[in-house]
Amino acid sequence: MQHKPPALETLQEYQESPHVSRFFCRTCGAHVFAQSKPSGRYFVASGVLVAEDTPAVHSIQHWKVGDTGDGGLSVYLLGWPATDISCRLQAPSGPPELSETGGDAMQKTPLESSDSLQGQNKLQARCHCGGIDFFITPPDASSTQAWSQWSDLLMPYNSGYADLDNDADVKWFLRKGNTKYLAGTCACASCRLHSGFPIQVWAFIPKSNIVNADGSSLTFGHGTMRQYKSSPGVYREFCDHCGATVFWHNDGRPTVIDVSAGLIRGRHARSEDLLDWATGRVSFAEMAVQKDLVKLLEEGLQQYAKQH
Repeated sequence: MQHKPPALETLQEYQESPHVSRFFCRTCGAHVFAQSKPSGRYFVASGVLVAEDTPAVHSIQHWKVGDTGDGGLSVYLLGWPATDISCRLQAPSGPPELSETGGDAMQKTPLESSDSLQGQNKLQARCHCGGIDFFITPPDASSTQAWSQWSDLLMPYNSGYADLDNDADVKWFLRKGNTKYLAGTCACASCRLHSGFPIQVWAFIPKSNIVNADGSSLTFGHGTMRQYKSSPGVYREFCDHCGATVFWHNDGRPTVIDVSAGLIRGRHARSEDLLDWATGRVSFAEMAVQKDLVKLLEEGLQQYAKQH
């Protein structure tokens, strides 16, 4: 967009770097626009597009893949065959500064130790501005005390499975002999509209394994964290300064928290030291507006699983 969007002043602006500003909803945290300062151009967060006739995706290119260390989601999204149709998701025509990172807040933090956690290895999770900062500890005895109904990621809610409430108490969020946590992708309407992006990545972490930066138990509302009640008994947290998506949780499963995996500062973006990524499906894929994009992601996930 070459012109200033209408009602831009109703959104919260976050200046990510000297070259880039992002605009998000003050109430729910949904990202709506990004602006390239040098060119004055505005870019729309595609997750807020709700029309069923949203243009198809014919090409996908990823900005700053090198920063991820392992390719991030790009290893699952392999793109679309060349076509003469114009591309809606294409980076080369956009200014490189949109993918620049700036400031100490973006420094990668590897697995490290903390005296307050008695030397345990743990992953730091931190938003772009640093106003939200916490750690995820490895699975331990307390992790097995957590409970959750099945996630749609593993057991689709429309599958007719008799035990979606998980009365059998399967610890589906613990993987690889209880040494890792499950992580995966979601395309549900709520996640899309809350984040502003068509794909949201979550890690499913027992609440007992999430601690504040000082080692104390997780506190919702800590720092710049703001809560949005997206439906009765369902809560989402985001940073009210930079707009980062942080948590999803509900009253029905208070001991397992969905953590936005993009916050995690591991050696690599997918943080496979502690996370095991689900490759069978994208959660709530049937709800996607950009169905071709989500179909590409599902195919890429399944192809990756076969090759690894």
